[in-house]
Amino acid sequence: MASVLAKIKVMPTSPEVDKEKLKEKVKEVLEKENVAVRGLFDEPLAFGLYAVYAVIEMEEREGGTEPIENALSEIDEVESVETVEVSLA
Repeated sequence: MASVLAKIKVMPTSPEVDKEKLKEKVKEVLEKENVAVRGLFDEPLAFGLYAVYAVIEMEEREGGTEPIENALSEIDEVESVETVEVSLA
């Protein structure tokens, strides 16, 4: 099977959510999902709001990134999760 790189956008519930703690929680969830974290960074959007982006590498599998998105959505401080890019590694 092929390896896939995916960029996942995680939106916090509010600008008050500590971005460093959120990045740690995102990393923990991704490691439990057996994917390699290749990058984890935040990007400012507007009015103090930011998005956390995770770049992951995983084996191609049925369901794609949906199980990972669902796992990340379970974090209390997360408003939404969206895969914004996918490519072969």
